[in-house]
Amino acid sequence: MGRFRAHGWLAVAVWITVIYAAIPFVRSLREAFVARWPAHLLAFAVMAIVAAAAGAAIWMLWRRRHATRGTDIVWLVSIGAAFIVWTTRLMQQPEEAVHFVEYGVLGVLLYRALRPSMDNPGVFVVAAVLGSLVGTVDEIIQWIVPDRYWDFRDLALNGGASALVQIALWRLARRPFSTISASTLRVVCRLAAVQVLLLILILGATPQRLAALARSLPVLAPLAQGDDVICEYGFLHRLDSTTIFRSRMSRPELRRRDARDSEEAAAIIDGYKGRYRDFLRSVSPVVDPFTYEARVHIFARNRALGRALRHPRGSSERRRLMTVAARENEILTRIYGATLNRSTFRWPDRQRAAVEAQQNRDERYVSRVARHLITKVSEAHLRVAMLAILIVLLASDRVLTNRISRSRIPASPERRRRIRGRTGPGTRR
Repeated sequence: MGRFRAHGWLAVAVWITVIYAAIPFVRSLREAFVARWPAHLLAFAVMAIVAAAAGAAIWMLWRRRHATRGTDIVWLVSIGAAFIVWTTRLMQQPEEAVHFVEYGVLGVLLYRALRPSMDNPGVFVVAAVLGSLVGTVDEIIQWIVPDRYWDFRDLALNGGASALVQIALWRLARRPFSTISASTLRVVCRLAAVQVLLLILILGATPQRLAALARSLPVLAPLAQGDDVICEYGFLHRLDSTTIFRSRMSRPELRRRDARDSEEAAAIIDGYKGRYRDFLRSVSPVVDPFTYEARVHIFARNRALGRALRHPRGSSERRRLMTVAARENEILTRIYGATLNRSTFRWPDRQRAAVEAQQNRDERYVSRVARHLITKVSEAHLRVAMLAILIVLLASDRVLTNRISRSRIPASPERRRRIRGRTGPGTRR
């Protein structure tokens, strides 16, 4: 049993090492794949792996006919369908679906490593929280590594895959289990507390704070620049009933900056014409968010138009991309209008009318510019909520620790005599 447990944790360590070691090479591997095959084949490959895993799980259940219940098969089919539906929603970035394979395999390995010492249903919760914790560290490493980015969506993919796999293993495992012990609950509380503490640090790692820290620790300076930020708060603006965009600034601030600084902003934007990457490296959204966001909207508009022109007129893809170009230009015209007019990036009226004529006017559009901004809740509210959860977890850990300690204290001789006195005569009778 000890050897099996050691082998189980060795397999976990090796797989985590593979996940983390692959981080610097994922982008180049994706580009090499896309150069030969369509990117969506990655998503279809993940769907095939999920379907094969679900089929193998159902076959294993079918072999145990005396212990198989119809609800187990329904659960497994539903979990496989959830993975496949989730994958279809990632078709614009199909490589993201690979997270399901990475953390699905990790979930199985964690369960196999934990099961010898946790023969109760808590093993699935511990494995799920551990998988989520590994996924959080994965995203932190991506934030630090050049040309890789932190993404809360990836955090959800990692944690979601870990949880769904544990539910599948719960339905697949032989039952009955023993009841959940206090020691297992304590492990859950401690792992969850570490995860919450990491999230508290992440939610407070804004570019402004990192820039302030960088004055004392210059090594942090690159982490506070560009779009490579771990957490940033902003505003969600509705241009009209169909067009939505995000910004680090409020609408009054945007209007004030466009009226006051349009000439300076236009000069900076034109100064980096044809050198978009240099602009991103040189202009910080922390120092000059207005100019930075205006240029990123221009890039999004021009890229969508360039891609649209590669598709046949009247095709659905051309219409979709023309919609993106038209809406981004509308945001630029109405929010950054003075800056756009002073720059060389303003479209002639004829070009603007031609693009707008090919868009889908009824389609709801949410700009992807600054899409990482947290806009639905303030930092203060998030911090209070996370601290409350952390306090509850730490208090629960304290209660469970006291309960475990009391259960391990041997009974005193006097208490043992009282117990024998109560049970002895009854036993003789």
